[in-house]
Amino acid sequence: MRLPGTLALLALALASCGRRAATRAAPEPAFDAGRARAEVGWLADPARTGRGVGTPGAAQAADWIAARFREAGLAPAWDEGYLQRFEAPFRATLGERNAFAVGSSHGELERDFLPFDFSDDGAVEAEVVFAGHGITAPALGHDDYGGLDVKGKIVLVAQDFPRESDAASPFRDPRHYRFAEWRYKATNAREHGAAALIGVRDVWAEGHGGADDLPPWRGQVSSRAGIVAARVTAAALARAGVDVRALAAPGEADGKPHSRPLGVRARLEVRVLHERATTANVVAILPGRDPAVAGECVVVGAHHDHLGLGGDSSLAPERLGTVHPGADDNASGVAALLAVARAFAAEGPPRRTLLFAAFGAEELGILGSSELAQHPPPRCPTERMQLMVNLDMVGRPAAGKVYVDGADTARGLRDLVKALAERPPRLPLKLAFGEGDGYGPSDHTSFYARDVPVLFLFTGPHPDYHRPSDTPDKIDGAGLAAVARLAYRAAREAAERDGRLEVVRTASPPPRERGERGYGTYLGAIPDFAERSAPGVLLTGVRAGSPAERAGIAAGDVLLRVGPTKLLGLQDLAFALRSHRPGDEVEVEWERAGARRTAKVRLEERR
Repeated sequence: MRLPGTLALLALALASCGRRAATRAAPEPAFDAGRARAEVGWLADPARTGRGVGTPGAAQAADWIAARFREAGLAPAWDEGYLQRFEAPFRATLGERNAFAVGSSHGELERDFLPFDFSDDGAVEAEVVFAGHGITAPALGHDDYGGLDVKGKIVLVAQDFPRESDAASPFRDPRHYRFAEWRYKATNAREHGAAALIGVRDVWAEGHGGADDLPPWRGQVSSRAGIVAARVTAAALARAGVDVRALAAPGEADGKPHSRPLGVRARLEVRVLHERATTANVVAILPGRDPAVAGECVVVGAHHDHLGLGGDSSLAPERLGTVHPGADDNASGVAALLAVARAFAAEGPPRRTLLFAAFGAEELGILGSSELAQHPPPRCPTERMQLMVNLDMVGRPAAGKVYVDGADTARGLRDLVKALAERPPRLPLKLAFGEGDGYGPSDHTSFYARDVPVLFLFTGPHPDYHRPSDTPDKIDGAGLAAVARLAYRAAREAAERDGRLEVVRTASPPPRERGERGYGTYLGAIPDFAERSAPGVLLTGVRAGSPAERAGIAAGDVLLRVGPTKLLGLQDLAFALRSHRPGDEVEVEWERAGARRTAKVRLEERR
């Protein structure tokens, strides 16, 4: 909803644009579509191995971007150079102390059992309890834990869901797919008090072909689930006298839980090592020409990392080990960033300072932008940032369409963007304004959480997203150049205008689950995606008008519990919100300045 006075401010802004256009001697700089495509090609070349964090390809990309900034005549953002180095988790390896035994039968690692990458480290020896598929779904009338005491015990659960081949099964509804996720099953076991979880593939299910093998160790870093957990094979259990086919047969027949203790003990010990690697943001600066406002700055950014050879974020898990080139995600954004940087460098500095940032580790949870927002260069402090323009997947504008998010984060910004796109020469783009606030699954969130107005430019999802098929030949160079020109105009306007953009906190409707990071029901809490060793979820903000804000929850608080679910990390927040339905009233507990607080919160629907 637009605020009173917006039209007046817009008129002033457009008048300012007009005055500047009338007095500017030089035409708007050219944006070279061919060069942009070539740069996408270099970044997405198989030699860069998908630019995964901690790989030589990622380091080459960072050095290459720094060289492009230097070539354009832009200074490094720090006296030490263009690179802002930081550490990020990038690989999980199996330690030496991994063991599994049922009764007197010992299993062999990677043949009989394999820890989940989200497992806690530790050793558990306890009675084994069969808990069906490990599902608690009251709305569907199904609870594998009903009447079952699993406190301190090892829970054995099956993959997927009951009667998987039955078209009438409620679990085949895409809204309920989460019940088939191993992470869900582990968290549910933990919430019921189990000490450990062992999961077995449902080899008896129709269509699975009886395969009983374990998947290869992927080595993906994942937050810990708060429970020791591993996959086991049906064959390993059979050697100890545990017949999982027989255990599952009653449930396959009637679809109901048939959980029970097994009268056998097991021992599970897990040791998963999380390795860290140094990665970097690449940041250049163009100091402003007007001493009165040169202490303020405008940020233009795009992330340079991608998925490397696949992993948990890949949508082609069967292609693990294959280069995910990330041409659109986000070599296209980096190419646009470089085009904008070159345009400003060629034109000369505007009144305010410009900061050009290629972020690292976005795919691991916007870690690079969080690092820069928390530790900006001295000449561009976060509290003096005028605007942040984020370019993420901007190389495939179908029919010229570009999504513009964050357009309501500053007074008059939405209409100003429309005017900038229409300014001669009119850009061949169709603007699609999305979520008006500044939160979303990309780097602009790190800045809006700190009260910086943002614009997020994005040309939309496509079938090659997070797949090895995201290749340079599919990039629309002219479309990419047009989006870069829109980013340039927005940054130029923010850097030249007479007054500061006024940040707005509008009450936006619950966001759509456009990305893969939706949490089911809507609370409105914005987590800090940076690593955290202590339990709880640190918040960088809450959406205006959201249930969280109405409850008094604010940026800097640490969420500790939603309903009965204790929050050890982000995955638990997802579990908690997906365990409820819109309209449910739950008690939320959080910590602020060492004091615990609670409030009743009515969850809303995510649209």
